[in-house]
Amino acid sequence: MEWDAHSVQVLELEFVRGEWARRTETPFGRERALERPLSDDPRRVAQRLQETDEAARLLQREPPPPMPLREVRPFLQKAQKGGLLAPEELLCLLELMQTSRQYKEHLLPRAARYPALALYAQRLHTFSALERQIRTCIAPSGEILDTASERLAQLRRDQHRIQKRITEQLQELIHRWRELLQEPIYTLRSGRYCLPLRSEFRGRIRGIVHDTSMSGATLFVEPEPIVEMGNRLRELQSLEQEEIEAILYGLSRAVEAESVRLSESVDALGELDAVLAAGRLALDWDCTCPTINAEGYWQLRGARHPMIPREQVVPIDLELGRAFTGLLITGPNTGGKTVTLKTLGLFTLMTLLGLHLPAREGTQIAIPCGLYADIGDEQSLQQSLSTFSGHIRHIARFLKMAQRNSLVLLDEIGAGTDPTEGAALARAILSSLLERGARVLATTHYGELKAFAYEHPQLQNASMEFDLETLQPTYRLRMGVPGASHAIEIAQRLGLPEPVVQAAYHSLGTQQIDIMQMLRKMEAAQRAAEQAEAEWRARSEEVKQLQQRLQKELTAAEQARRTARQQAQQEMEALLKQIREEADALFQQLRQATRESKQTSQIREQLQALQQRAREQVASSPSDLQSPIPTSQSLTPGMQVRIRSLSQVGVLAELPCEGKATVFVGKLRIPVELDDLEPVAPPAPQSRVKAKRPRPSQPVPPELVIRQLRVDEALPLLEKYLDDALLAGYDMVRVLHGRGTGTLRRAVHEYLSGHPQVASFQLAPREQGGEGVTIVRFK
Repeated sequence: MEWDAHSVQVLELEFVRGEWARRTETPFGRERALERPLSDDPRRVAQRLQETDEAARLLQREPPPPMPLREVRPFLQKAQKGGLLAPEELLCLLELMQTSRQYKEHLLPRAARYPALALYAQRLHTFSALERQIRTCIAPSGEILDTASERLAQLRRDQHRIQKRITEQLQELIHRWRELLQEPIYTLRSGRYCLPLRSEFRGRIRGIVHDTSMSGATLFVEPEPIVEMGNRLRELQSLEQEEIEAILYGLSRAVEAESVRLSESVDALGELDAVLAAGRLALDWDCTCPTINAEGYWQLRGARHPMIPREQVVPIDLELGRAFTGLLITGPNTGGKTVTLKTLGLFTLMTLLGLHLPAREGTQIAIPCGLYADIGDEQSLQQSLSTFSGHIRHIARFLKMAQRNSLVLLDEIGAGTDPTEGAALARAILSSLLERGARVLATTHYGELKAFAYEHPQLQNASMEFDLETLQPTYRLRMGVPGASHAIEIAQRLGLPEPVVQAAYHSLGTQQIDIMQMLRKMEAAQRAAEQAEAEWRARSEEVKQLQQRLQKELTAAEQARRTARQQAQQEMEALLKQIREEADALFQQLRQATRESKQTSQIREQLQALQQRAREQVASSPSDLQSPIPTSQSLTPGMQVRIRSLSQVGVLAELPCEGKATVFVGKLRIPVELDDLEPVAPPAPQSRVKAKRPRPSQPVPPELVIRQLRVDEALPLLEKYLDDALLAGYDMVRVLHGRGTGTLRRAVHEYLSGHPQVASFQLAPREQGGEGVTIVRFK
């Protein structure tokens, strides 16, 4: 799309471009900032905005390396034409290669977080071999290094050797001819070593005179004994220069071979530099990323014109294009009407460039079908144009070009001519633009247009607020309310004599005075409504913060309760584990006893004490950690029960009586409190009918691991595993129960001895696990 150049100029986009370009680091990045075209493609604009957003985040969180590049494109063109590049030019190209590599290495690993910037990094190239070659040949100072070639190193060694011989010879001659010399030193003239011979001793030293002092008192003579060595030195220096040129030629041809890839890296770095500069601008101006749309809807939230200092600008809230397509702003002079127009237009252009906006989150910008702005004084003496003529010439062009969703900004529409005709003309212009579906933002002082905006279904009034107490504009835009111009009040504030002011008031008609008073009342009422809304919002925010604080306190209390519960559970489990281990040891001692004795009585007493400790621990735990207490009706003699406090499984000997029961654990008879018992589900009856066994649905391992489990936990697993192993067709399996105290091993053997499908079982050989493993064979 061809954008209207005059509109872009009056909206002062060049200021923004200049601030953007000032934050670039390279000449080619600066060019892109100054020359990036405006885009009307929503996808391209969205891509640009995303790039700026990623650049701002990258600069804040993971700053990239600096990009101190000089202009290198002429050097590339020179190399492409076969020219010889100077050391300084090659060093500039080396900086380009290093920067290209550094940015590629910085951005590609972060592609998931910065995908748009990674696309530029993919276009960058690395030049490792050429980098090494240039660093090997050229020092940072621009000097060609001895490492550039073996021949160059040898020539320099030869020069050094001859220079040493020359200086030694000169020292001898100086000592010999001390009285003939102006000073006892040697010097260089035209690259030749000379002695400063006093002119009155001309001819006393045979050699070649290469120079004379300004006064003529000194002759600079190259002594004959060192002439031949001087000639050889000059020859070596000439050969050195030839070798240096050959080295530079080789490097230039290497650059020529990589010139296309180097040019591509220049382009990518230029784009990256411009994008990063846009990110710096967004951070410096405290910008946000606008939401774009193609429906012709604009919404500015806290918009700040970038040319007004941050401490002076009054943020603007504005909406256009949804409930109404035209907005007519009225109000006093110097009240901010023109700034509002420029802010909307400039923000739209900045968005089309992909720049973020100095506004709050939630700002929306439409991609317009053309942007047309008529702002400022268009008077021109050269073209014989009055202010009115200049405005009309632009508006006539806009009427030919504007279409649906075009953005048209008209400052002081209809001004500069007879007010009645100007207002009529303004109504016709606004009606024509609105009929085409254009979005129009206009300013005026005409009262007729305020009534027109009130009556037109697509036009809305707005005004710039004016403080009647201080007689100062507040620069705040108020939507939905027309405003008075307050011209007489402003004139009075600016020093107009009081009699003149009063005469102006008297000359106003009654209707005009009534309208002014009505507008003032409306302004006062809206200010009161806005103040009430602000107070309501403040109180709502206080309530919201209070709710958040209470919710945090409730969450913290709940977390503390869960933590205390978990801690209590862990402490209870640790203590119960210790009690159970002690109980297992005591049961082992009872089982080993062959008859009742004083020792067995003591052991029984210790078991009862452990039982009491366990019951007290469970009773002191939180209620939600305690197991339900079985009733006497749910227990019958002969059923399997588990003593919770001792983690032992036994058989109920008789019906509970008075809250107590007797349980056989193996051959041991133990009195137990009723609330310390829980029923154990009996094992499912084994079918002895031999038939074709179905295969289990899941693969069955040849070994079951149940070590570190309690008996009541291990036996159900063992039962199910034996069934699965039989179904899988195993003849033999292994049960890994561990050594420990032997309690689990004995329970396993006791269960296996009664299993109808087990032919035999035995402990594994020592090398296969010994007492910790039982081998089971099936029938």
